[in-house]
Amino acid sequence: MLCIRASWSRIVLGGILGVSLCLAVMGCASLGRMAPTGTGFETTPETPKSLSYYHFLKAQQRLVADDTAGAIREYETAIKNDPDSPFLEMELAALYQRQGDVKQALAHAEKSLRLDPKQQEAYFLLASLHVGLNQLDEATREYEHILTLDPENREARLFLATLYAQQRRYPKAIRTVQELLRLDPQLIVGYYYLGRIYLETGRLADAKKEFLRVLTMDPKFVPAMFDLGATLERERQYTRALSMYRRILRAHPRNSKVWVSIARLYLIMNRYSDAQKAFRQVKELERNDPAADFNIALICLEQKLPDDAIRLFRPLLGLPRYQERARYYIAMALEEKGDLKAAALEYQLVDRESEHFIQARLRMAYLTFQTGNKERARQILNDLLTQAPKQEEVYLTNSYFYEEDNQWDLAIQALTAGLGKVERPREIYFRLAVLYEKQNNRPESIQQIKKVLELDPNNADALNFLGYSYAEAGVNLDEAEKLVREALRAKPDSGHIIDSLGWVYYKKGQYDKAAAELERAHRIMPQDGTVAEHLGDAYFQMKRYRDALRIYRRALVMDNANASALRKKINQVEIILKGPAH
Repeated sequence: MLCIRASWSRIVLGGILGVSLCLAVMGCASLGRMAPTGTGFETTPETPKSLSYYHFLKAQQRLVADDTAGAIREYETAIKNDPDSPFLEMELAALYQRQGDVKQALAHAEKSLRLDPKQQEAYFLLASLHVGLNQLDEATREYEHILTLDPENREARLFLATLYAQQRRYPKAIRTVQELLRLDPQLIVGYYYLGRIYLETGRLADAKKEFLRVLTMDPKFVPAMFDLGATLERERQYTRALSMYRRILRAHPRNSKVWVSIARLYLIMNRYSDAQKAFRQVKELERNDPAADFNIALICLEQKLPDDAIRLFRPLLGLPRYQERARYYIAMALEEKGDLKAAALEYQLVDRESEHFIQARLRMAYLTFQTGNKERARQILNDLLTQAPKQEEVYLTNSYFYEEDNQWDLAIQALTAGLGKVERPREIYFRLAVLYEKQNNRPESIQQIKKVLELDPNNADALNFLGYSYAEAGVNLDEAEKLVREALRAKPDSGHIIDSLGWVYYKKGQYDKAAAELERAHRIMPQDGTVAEHLGDAYFQMKRYRDALRIYRRALVMDNANASALRKKINQVEIILKGPAH
């Protein structure tokens, strides 16, 4: 996820500029309140406006003295004397945000906008507040509204792109950054974020192109170097990735994050001696910092070295800051080793207040189920349903248990129990679509997947599911192609989606185009029986019977193979090949 930070500096700057302008226009004489009568000084009648301005200036003095609470009190008094000032409401909203009082900040920002609906600063503040509350839809609307007021606002467009990416609305995120770059072709950070989005969606060639463009424009742009290294890692170009990380170290030799990445690369390359040296460098840079041991242990776990991970995590159990996280990852390491009972016991010890508590209990329930104690597993989940009724994963896991026992109706009931409780039940709707499909209830399956798209219109997996469902039913084939192509734009290297596109072409009778796409999917997923069977079907329709026979026979031993259907097809092709024409 791309990080979005509140534009506090622009808000504070607005206040400072406001003070300067007021002083310049009104002059220093306006700084004093009305002098007492009989002093010999000239007096001016005290009005609500002058009182409001006086308390505004007092608020500025409080801010200079770093007394935010006092400044808030002065602003509140100023607003009482001038209740129709959008500027004062906005300044007060910004101060409440600074204090962490989001409710008050929202209230004053919204009032500021009611008084002056065209002020962009208030929309920026509201958006940052919604982001802080993880209300991404609301934040998105605020940035979109800024662009209706100011279509060329570069900052709003960049923030909006990052929000779209966080919401997995990748095509919109890409279009938004591309529009930003049309407005400002020299904006380095625009090309960088475009590369980040491509990296996140698996478009590695495009990501690499953008990062290289950034480094051409600014050879010292470290974030682009780091993400280019990560892209090369994903492409398994480990030597080139290592070279890129070392390039960062030439300018920043004490960058521990880069040393961690180098250590991880050495582990991947089985260069364990070099990895240990890199880890020692991390320890040297983060001396007496348990974060180094914690990060190294995580890398060991990621690289499937559970014993090393446990050895490093164990000492951290005595440190309050790391205790619960270490316990959770020790359990994961034990699970990786295959010691399921010990892992379940370790998960059980994770404290209720830990950020990992829900996941720990879900893993504990799953392992208990896998070791045969299904009643105890369901009891753990029932307890979780009481403790965390809004957690989508609980309903998904409960459904999975019934699905494993082929109790489809109970699996569906377990999922529907979460509707109305989970705020955005995208995964529940998706899983319901899958279950109804397994029951051959395609109309209900399509209804459920459409609900996913109502919540997340750019969900590539849901777009692909719906397009493939139409293709399987032989209906809405033009719409099916459109849906699958949209999914493919978000995940261009997905074998499943490429297979769907090939199957749409097959259903349209465009067998040459179908074979080309299905061959591409087969190269990406060479052990998937469904993809292989689809390719064999395309060859059959093209009368390439020997190719079809070869693929059908190989598909028999692949994952997801429909053995009975394949044997019938093999028999059919063998009969054709034995005929006089062949």
